[in-house]
Amino acid sequence: MAPTKGMSQEQLFRAHAAEIVPDMPAQSCFLPTFAGFHFRNDFCMKEMMYADIVGVMNFRKNILFFCVNHYGYASYGDFKLSVGYGRDFGDRFAMTARIFYLMAHARGYPPRHSLCADFAFACKVSPKLLLDAVVFNPFLLRYGIVGKDVIPLRFALGCTYMPVRKLLLSLTMSKSLPGAWEVTGRFMTHPIAPLLLGADCSNNHLGIYIGLVYRKFVMSVQAAWHYRISVSPEIGGWWFDAPKQRL
Repeated sequence: MAPTKGMSQEQLFRAHAAEIVPDMPAQSCFLPTFAGFHFRNDFCMKEMMYADIVGVMNFRKNILFFCVNHYGYASYGDFKLSVGYGRDFGDRFAMTARIFYLMAHARGYPPRHSLCADFAFACKVSPKLLLDAVVFNPFLLRYGIVGKDVIPLRFALGCTYMPVRKLLLSLTMSKSLPGAWEVTGRFMTHPIAPLLLGADCSNNHLGIYIGLVYRKFVMSVQAAWHYRISVSPEIGGWWFDAPKQRL
C-alpha cells in the first residue's frame, strides 16, 4: 500500500501511482486491483491523440497487468500492447517484467511489427519514501524484430515522498538513448474529502491536475502547457477494488 498510513495518503498514492503505471509499472505492486483509462490530445491536434487502457490484478502479492495504448490517429500512429507480471516481497520491495508488442502504421506503407521488454523495481526506503526504476528495451531489440534500427533504450528513476498528511511529492528523471534528459517534479494534495489537486513541471512542460474521488472511483482532468508550442488537455478515470490487507 501507500508509504504512509491514512485514507488521505492512500487516495493520493493511488491516484499518483495509477497515472504513471504505464511508464513506471513497479508501483502497481503496492496498489489493489484496479483498471482505468487515459485520453490526451497533444497540442489540440487530431493527428496527435493518445489513449490507453490499463488493468492490474493483485492476487496475494502477485501482480498481473496489461496496457493497451495508441498514439496518432487513423492515418498513422504507434500501437503498443504490453502484458506483465510483478511480485511484492514483504510489502517493501517489488519487481515487474513486461513484454511489449509494438506496431507502427502509416497509410500507404506496410505496418512494422516489433517485440520488446522492460524490467522495473520499487523499494520502500521508509514509511514516507518510495524509490522506483525502470529499464525499457535492455536487450536492444530492433524495429521489425530483425530490422536495422534499434528500439531506443530508455530508463527512468523515480522518487515518491509523503512528508506530511495530505501531501505527496514526486520526482522522475528519464532518458532515451539517444536523447536528452527529462526531469519532472509533481506535488499533489488532498485538501477535502472528494478533491485532489496537483501541479507538475518539467524541462518540457508545466501542468495542472484536478481529481475527484467517489467511493472506489477517481476521475481526473489535466492540462499541460508545452513551452513555445501549445496546450495538451487530458482526462482519466480509474476504478479500485478493496484495498490490500496490511501485514
